[in-house]
Amino acid sequence: MCAMHERAETLLSSLYAGPVRRLSERAGLHPFVFGIHRRIQTGTKMIDHRRTPNPYPVDVAGRTVRFDVSTLAEYNRVSSFLEEEALIDEIVAEVRADDVYWDVGANIGTHALLPAAANPEASVVAVEPHHRNIAKLIRNKTLNDLENVTILPVALSDRNGTAALHGEEDRPGYGSFSLVDTSAETVADVPVRPGDDVIEDGVPTPSVVKIDVEGGELAVLDGLEGTLSSSAVRTVFCEVHQQEGVSEDAVERRFREFGYDVSRIAERGPMVFLRADRD
Repeated sequence: MCAMHERAETLLSSLYAGPVRRLSERAGLHPFVFGIHRRIQTGTKMIDHRRTPNPYPVDVAGRTVRFDVSTLAEYNRVSSFLEEEALIDEIVAEVRADDVYWDVGANIGTHALLPAAANPEASVVAVEPHHRNIAKLIRNKTLNDLENVTILPVALSDRNGTAALHGEEDRPGYGSFSLVDTSAETVADVPVRPGDDVIEDGVPTPSVVKIDVEGGELAVLDGLEGTLSSSAVRTVFCEVHQQEGVSEDAVERRFREFGYDVSRIAERGPMVFLRADRD
């Protein structure tokens, strides 16, 4: 990111998060002021995107991983990690040389390729159903010669079949495609599989899992019940989308039933990031 625009965006965000937001909320003008803030932020991002190098370099564990950021959505995802840098750091630190790491809801690959580059002896399975994100996953994997990454083009759930994937925009990098939110348009019909069945078909059993599926968290956990009830999986990182009607308590309870200790590691608006470690 251009340093001048990075400083401007940081100043803008700090002002909005502080006095401007408090005053706008007291005056009942928060939606209006927030809309202006987002438009200014988007304009700044667009300028940065035009000036940024493509592929975009990201350093991890002494290696540089490059991402194709042809779209603004991809640039936003890679340049800021959408405020999930702490989560990525925890995943990178957790994955070991002999692990199989599943990234369920891999999008264009930030949470899959950075751990793969940092831990080249680990095996990484990037699970992603959206065709354009899959194409970018392949592109980013190829850019970095990451032979330890396998791309699984399905949506994990609790049943076999197909399902409509919903979203507002059909472009790579856009991170809100959902099997659950039927209020948005259908962008694709995608195959759905339980994780346990995928493993029976020969995909390596994970030892570390990350789940980010826009409201389908409980269905993914149900489809992995056999695997998660065994001692195979050591750690699960799960994003809980409460705005999609998913209860943090319900997800935490399910993990405890499987024999995990659960902690909250971060939150972003209505979304909560949980870490479940084998008890």
